[in-house]
Amino acid sequence: MVETLSPERADALRRAAEQWKRQLVDVSGRNRLLNYRDLRTGTLNLTPTQSSAVSLERLNSLLSGRPILLSDLFPDDDARDDARRRISTIHRGAQENLDEKGINTLFAAVGLATWEVQSGASPNPPVILISITVSPSDAGRRNFKLEMSGDPHLNPVLVHVLREEHGIDPLGRNGDPAEGLSGSLLGIANLLGELESQWSKVRGLSINHRIVMGNFSYTNMPMVADLEGNLDSFGKSDLVAAIAGVDQARRTLADRIRDPSLNRPDVDPPQSEFLLLDADASQHRAINRATGGESVVIWVRPGPASLRRSPTSSFH
Repeated sequence: MVETLSPERADALRRAAEQWKRQLVDVSGRNRLLNYRDLRTGTLNLTPTQSSAVSLERLNSLLSGRPILLSDLFPDDDARDDARRRISTIHRGAQENLDEKGINTLFAAVGLATWEVQSGASPNPPVILISITVSPSDAGRRNFKLEMSGDPHLNPVLVHVLREEHGIDPLGRNGDPAEGLSGSLLGIANLLGELESQWSKVRGLSINHRIVMGNFSYTNMPMVADLEGNLDSFGKSDLVAAIAGVDQARRTLADRIRDPSLNRPDVDPPQSEFLLLDADASQHRAINRATGGESVVIWVRPGPASLRRSPTSSFH
């Protein structure tokens, strides 16, 4: 038997999910996935019509999934020196994001969309994102190897805005149209033209056929996609429902709270303590609750960790 959510629970989840999505999606001018702008050194322009120094043959090779060298993509000496400086900046930023945040942010952005808005500057989001791997090809970092490292896909921030603000589902029944992208400039131009026609409901929408490389981050968008596609499943969790404000779920969680025995750390064998470092009594209490099956959130002071308050008190 399939479990269905009560009307109260379903309504609370829907309202909460809308609020959560608004908080997760950055629609400010700072988000380059919605308001793209060229950076002084952090952008590499690969648009053939704007940069005659780009080798069309090598660009087609890159977009078809074959690795290329930066020196072959920019055969002209002056253009190659400028491209090397830019790709060094882009690669350094991508490596920092990978090391510090564990995320890949280096993409080729294909096509830039824009449309009319009632106030403020018009948006300028990339349309298609292609993950690119950049690695030095020599010890002196005088040259770099570029290679596609993932399937092309529509910019998820653009997808969210078109769906939520304009009633258009760019993914449709057949999924992401960019996943079947032909790896040629002609195939890209044809797809951008098709998307511009499909999205013509948006007032004044047009797509500029640019190709640029840089760092873009959308770490929150998978969570937004989960909320949109799995809300009923989330609603079956008392913890999620309690966070959404469902009183019944909060009472259920409160009934499960049981303070663990204060002397439990003294009687548990060391191999059952799950500790890497020494812990004080308040930290033992949190550990005991977690290993006892409770869902907890822990607030700590900056620096050496010590509990500030009991995280489960919000469910009482």
